Amino acid sequence: MMLGVKRLHCCLALIVFAFGSASGCDVGGDALDGGVGDAGGTGGSQCDGVTCDDGNPCTLNRCIPGTGCIFPAWTGPCEDGNVCTVDDACVAGVCTPGAPLDCDDHSACTEETCDPSSGCVHANRCDPHATCVGGNCECDPGYGGDGFVCFAAPGCGDGDCTGVETYLTCPMDCDHDLLVVVEEALAQVLGPSLTMYLNDLDNEGYLARIEPWTPGTVDELKAFLFEQVDTFDIEGALLIGNMPTAWFEQVAFDSDETFPMDVFLQDRDAFWGDDDNDGIYDSHSPLQLDIYVSRLPTLPDYGACVTSPDFPDCPQVYDPGGELYASEECIYDCPSRFSSQSWNPDSHPDVECCGAYFLKRYFDRVHDYRNYGSLVEPAALVFIDDDWLRWAHPFGLDAIYATVDVICDIEESTKLKYLEMLSGGGAQFVYHWLHSTPNDLLIYLDGNVDPIHRTQIGWSPHFAPSLVYNLEASFVNMFSCHAARFTVPNIGSALAFQTDYGLAIVGSTKNGGMWQPGEFHTNLAHGTPWGESFRLWYNNYGQLDDEWHLGMVVLGDPLLTLSGDVADLLKRMPPGDSTADEVEALRETLIDLVEADEVDTFDEYVRSNPQFFED
Repeated sequence: MMLGVKRLHCCLALIVFAFGSASGCDVGGDALDGGVGDAGGTGGSQCDGVTCDDGNPCTLNRCIPGTGCIFPAWTGPCEDGNVCTVDDACVAGVCTPGAPLDCDDHSACTEETCDPSSGCVHANRCDPHATCVGGNCECDPGYGGDGFVCFAAPGCGDGDCTGVETYLTCPMDCDHDLLVVVEEALAQVLGPSLTMYLNDLDNEGYLARIEPWTPGTVDELKAFLFEQVDTFDIEGALLIGNMPTAWFEQVAFDSDETFPMDVFLQDRDAFWGDDDNDGIYDSHSPLQLDIYVSRLPTLPDYGACVTSPDFPDCPQVYDPGGELYASEECIYDCPSRFSSQSWNPDSHPDVECCGAYFLKRYFDRVHDYRNYGSLVEPAALVFIDDDWLRWAHPFGLDAIYATVDVICDIEESTKLKYLEMLSGGGAQFVYHWLHSTPNDLLIYLDGNVDPIHRTQIGWSPHFAPSLVYNLEASFVNMFSCHAARFTVPNIGSALAFQTDYGLAIVGSTKNGGMWQPGEFHTNLAHGTPWGESFRLWYNNYGQLDDEWHLGMVVLGDPLLTLSGDVADLLKRMPPGDSTADEVEALRETLIDLVEADEVDTFDEYVRSNPQFFED
């Protein structure tokens, strides 16, 4: 506005020059905005030495000869003296406040006010025993509450996560790595083994908790798992005993297939559809596993143990929590696993009476591994049977082990060679590509099958001569169809629980398997535990192809890590992706395979496990 006034001044000067000064005084300049008038002619001027200033920022301060000071209003920005308003403006000669200053810092931790002289004030709303985390007040460890009001959490630090304690308010009691869910009937008889297991985990820096499971639906089990995530921040779960599972049906490898699956339990938010409403899911939204889930399964416990004249002392009524079934005496009296060559809930309604005994032996073995080191040679074996010789290479295992044997010759990949490589020292890690059913590893020789039955795998007491192959392998990645179908007796369980060396398995409940294991093996090379390595692999690779991977499951302790020779850790990269032609050729090897007779059906599962279904 100063520029406009000066232009007016020049204009007036020109008028005076042309016509003279009627008032007898020269107008050499006005007093503007508090200015002082210029000296006039010989007679002086009414504006000489006059300062015109009304103190109002919304007027122009001028002096007119013959009139004196005038203060015309003007329109424009001004400052009302209050820093809590913005965009103040002159209206009719008055400085009018603009909009309030925005003091919102978008944090629930503060209360915003504004001081007219200094500006925004952000007062802390959090309790003195709380910290602002991500814009929210969270009570400090040892305190409960909403963050605005915190109170001492009773018992925080006592080792029990109870009452108001959560993993946020009392992480020392509640921030857990693993949830162990054990079938209620087995909880007491396995108590000492589970206590030993939790102590071993604690020594490694893991915090785990045990929850007995009263039989319920798979939906109830899933809801329970994620309640534990919300309260205890668990990263995964180990399911022990006969626990419910979801089933899925799809067309894969050019045939219909129905199978149990555990990925249902691991993705909190995925949608699962059942278009024909038959209790078997047939569609799902994209999957991203939030937690890992592993199993130590036993078979249905609704029936009677196998009895015969040779085993007259086996009770007719099975009690999974009975001391007999957790003792070596069970093997003498009720060897159902050894006497039954196949599983069918109608024709063979026997149960795995000695499941608790094998579980106790398993936890003893895990204890030895954690405290005394590898149970077998710290080496790896890659065993590729005839159909897949072209895919043979170390699969990244040479980033973990100094010794990796790759068997991939058609004359060498025989049953005899497989057994030879897993005896006399064995291999800590085995990755095999073998056709299979739940009951048999199918190893080919000259076009003929030379099988290894699940009842032949394991520690061999003198009274069970069929158990002749105590395979020396602790960790096994099975590229073998149906071999981990945990709803029936299966190869994966035999390798994990029946031998003196088994610890952890990854395999499939259906056709397919992990044929791109590079990331899984790399995760293990990093020292990532078995269960988390699987979860990461599935989220990056497994979820891309349901035909191959929707039935992938983990058996055994998910917190185990490999103890191989890691001198060359990660110096070698895992192999790259296969071409589309190679993938199709691999797929054809499964399409040509006859469907396994031993695969159980969903209806059989329902009849065997009525406790998992609502009436």
